[in-house]
Formats: sequence, structure tokens, C-alpha cells
Amino acid sequence: MKRIFLYILVAAIASCSAFIIHVVTVEWLPNWVSQQMSGKKITPSWDVRYVAALTSIEYGLGAVLLYLAARQTLIRYMVFYRAVFLSICLAMVSGAFIRQPLMDVVVGNPFHVAVVQNLFKWLVWMLLGFVVVYGVEAINKALKQGHSKAVL
Repeated sequence: MKRIFLYILVAAIASCSAFIIHVVTVEWLPNWVSQQMSGKKITPSWDVRYVAALTSIEYGLGAVLLYLAARQTLIRYMVFYRAVFLSICLAMVSGAFIRQPLMDVVVGNPFHVAVVQNLFKWLVWMLLGFVVVYGVEAINKALKQGHSKAVL
């Protein structure tokens, strides 16, 4: 019980430190950025889609590394539950699991709007988690069976 309390304390301190940075930057950063960007042209997001697509691998690499680090602990659970666990962890780390939906409602979005908005955010993390877990397990299974040429 003491260990759980201490883990929660570490989580609270980490979250508070990140929240303090968030609050401080919300106060001055938008104005500073606005001043720096005055008179500059911004490329529409659709025009940078290829760079965005290419750099999106960062999410997948991070998820694979996280899963590989946790795999030995999670191995006793069915693959489906591992995928759900990773998906929820990814959503939680991004603040999309509970925090953002709650904040959307608190700031005044109707409940059904908050649900629809956040279902799409959750879908991103669920797909990422499931593809990573099932993909890593498929690779490990193929390599274990000696079919490395078929996978690689």
C-alpha cells in the first residue's frame, strides 16, 4: 500500500511540474509567437502533408519502444488485453483518455460533442496500440518459428 501511495505521489509531482510549465507557457507563449510571426506567411497544413505523414512515424516508434519495454511484464496477459493496455496508456500520456474529454465538457461543450470529438482521438491511440502489439507479436512469432525471411 505504501508503494502504491509513493507511485501516486511521483505521478502527482510529475503531473504538477508539467502542469506548471503548461500554465506558464499559456500566459506568455501565444503572444510571443504572435509577435514573432507578424507579417510572415504560414503554409497551409495540407501543403505539408508529406512531411507530416513521414514524421508521424515518431508515434509508432515511441509506441513500439514502450511496448517492448513493458512486454515482459505484460506477456502473461492475452494479446488483446496488452493492446488495450498500451492503447489506454498512450491516450493517458497524451491527456486524451480522461483529461481532455472532461475539460471539453467543463469549458462548455455539450456532452455529445465532447464524446464525438474524443472518440476520434481515442481511435487514433487504439489503432496505434493494437497495430503495435499485434505487429510486434506477429514478428516475434514468425522469428521464433524460423520464418524471418518471410517477415523481413
